[in-house]
Parts: sequence; C-alpha cells; structure tokens
Amino acid sequence: MDTGRSRRRVRRWSAIGAGAALAGSLVALTTALPAEGHGWRAKATLRDTSGARIGTVRFEGDRHGTEVKVTVDGVSVGPDTFHGLHIHANDGKAACDASTGFMNVGGHWNPTEKDHGLHRGDLPSVLIQADGSGRAESVTGRFRPGALAGRAVILHAGPDNLANIPNRYAAGDPPVAGPDADTKKTGDSGGRVACGIIVVD
Repeated sequence: MDTGRSRRRVRRWSAIGAGAALAGSLVALTTALPAEGHGWRAKATLRDTSGARIGTVRFEGDRHGTEVKVTVDGVSVGPDTFHGLHIHANDGKAACDASTGFMNVGGHWNPTEKDHGLHRGDLPSVLIQADGSGRAESVTGRFRPGALAGRAVILHAGPDNLANIPNRYAAGDPPVAGPDADTKKTGDSGGRVACGIIVVD
C-alpha cells in the first residue's frame, strides 16, 4: 500500500472540502446581507389635535422598495371620503404640535423641488369609511430608511388631487388653465387632522 499517495489524496480532499466550506460560508454571508433598503422597518403613530391615537403608518423595506401600510380608526373629519396622506419634511425634527394645527412640521418632504404629485413624501390617499376607519397599502421606491427618521406623517382633512388638473379644462367656462401655485404645493388636501413622527427600527 502506498501510504504517501494516500496521504496526498487525503490532503487534497481536505483542501477541497475546506474550500467548499469557505465558499458556502461566503454564499451564506452574502445572502444574509440585505440589499439597500431591504429588511428595515419604521413606524409613525398618528394622533389627532386632541392627542388621541387614531392609527399607525408602517414602513417596511423589501427588494421592491418600501411597503407603506396605513391603519386608522376614529377619524371624525369627512367620513366616507378620501383623505390626503403625506410625509412632511420636519427638518427641525420637532414633535407634532397640535396647537399649531401641526404646521410646525413644515411642508411636504420635497428635496428635489418638484410639483405636487412628484414630491418624495407624496403617498396615495386613504379612503375613510363611514365609521371613521380606513386601510391603505402601497409600495414606493422614492425613499430609503435613513432619510425617514424624524420626519412627520400628516393625515389631511380632504382628498388630494395630486395637482392633476388636465389642460383640457382650459376650454371650460370660466377657463381653468391648470393647477395654481397652491395646488402644486399641497394638492388642495385641506387642513391637518392627524400627525405622527417616524421612528426607524
């Protein structure tokens, strides 16, 4: 029996086995590391002007972008209607101040300075039922977790038209040329009825 050849064969297979184990470990490591924006969570608790908790907005990152889940109950303004929902800049990272009508959290989060409907913080409206409850889910690729921390979510009193006024309305009587400055800024969604500060997990 050639013991030298056997020892060389054992060493060769040991090296191959170690290499395979290392490769397997690297694969496991790379698959365990989340892609940018994947696997993170954030949450805002919505409170109305009286301080009552009326719902939550949850953000969950996945490979498609960010899933936004809205759950509200006990909304007393305009039941059975759509209500605008936006992330507001809150650059000063203040708490929601009901005494200011939540105006202290600033305007829509719009770092790219686009018209309304294309703001980074524009979200689909929430349809509030007659009993004051509402649910909404959407997915967006407009933001990642680091930029959300400390910003504010605002639920508005009325529907959001997303500044969508077709040019054909210009032929009306009286003519409407298109969205004015206020519409481009806010979507005419009315007052601020609830506010919550976003906390990233």
